[in-house]
Amino acid sequence: MKKSIFLLALNFIAFGAVFGQYRSQYPDIPIIDVHVHASRVNDVSNYLKISEVIKQKYGSNLAYWIGFANLNEPVAEAKAASKNRFLFAVSEMRPHKGLTLTAEEAITKVREGFVGVKFWFGQPARALAEGERGIRIIDDIRFADFFAGLERGNVMLTSLHIADRNEPFGDGKRLGYMTDPIEFWAHIKAFENILIKYPKLTVIAAHGSWLMMQDAQIDYLRYLLSTYPQLYIDLSATFQYQHFVNYANIRDFYIEYQDRILYGTDGGRIADEKEVNRIADRYANTFAILETDRTVTGGFFGDKPIKGLNLPKEVLEKIYYKNALKLYPGLKAATGL
Repeated sequence: MKKSIFLLALNFIAFGAVFGQYRSQYPDIPIIDVHVHASRVNDVSNYLKISEVIKQKYGSNLAYWIGFANLNEPVAEAKAASKNRFLFAVSEMRPHKGLTLTAEEAITKVREGFVGVKFWFGQPARALAEGERGIRIIDDIRFADFFAGLERGNVMLTSLHIADRNEPFGDGKRLGYMTDPIEFWAHIKAFENILIKYPKLTVIAAHGSWLMMQDAQIDYLRYLLSTYPQLYIDLSATFQYQHFVNYANIRDFYIEYQDRILYGTDGGRIADEKEVNRIADRYANTFAILETDRTVTGGFFGDKPIKGLNLPKEVLEKIYYKNALKLYPGLKAATGL
């Protein structure tokens, strides 16, 4: 037992020594996190502090964020506190029991400065009680007028959450929410139906549409991106699962679809200033994964060893900020980039 603890300590020290040497080669590239669940003054103030810690400790330029706010949540104060480094999407969270937001309200919100709609449609078991009736698939006729209205109003679906994780077997068990692959693929096919029915509706699928955890999933994501030009993905909560897939496959995917991928984390509210340093280190993990060939422990989440992709600078620029600038209304003007 003592020997095991000693070896674990040595590994931890070795990791700290290696990762402690990481310093961004690209301090000139601004980074936009397009997926954070933060909309309050205290949250955005702490994200600004995280940015400063990152700049001093790692040299990276975490510059702007897209946050998510509820329909009636006032964000003017939060936006001001962020020194205009936050823009917000209005959230439609867990609409399995019916929509709380109309397309007309979404259009009005965009006219007021919001960048689109964050739509969360995970597996029904996370939104409905056992035996409870509700909307169980995103391609439900009860959503048709809503999506059609967004398409007509040129309102983007920002970080659209579809299905839930369906991971390969690991450590003798499945770790994800959606352990039934048939249910998982039913949700993914329903999502494709949305892309077919609303070809002018721009969609940024959150978490790579949960299609980055198995090599066969990545192949299907290639098909979706190749077939539907209105589809983009964000990388939020995907870094920690990279060890599940073939290294060359995932790296090739990033390079092949560099124009369709946006950086994001799925960061949450930060009420406690003590979290600032810890979250800064988690951000740095993701930067190291994208920018270097180092092996780091975990991504923004997780604790598995992840080998860095060492992506070319021109690919990093698109993922970190250029793709976001071309998609989010008002972002180019707000950032001055």
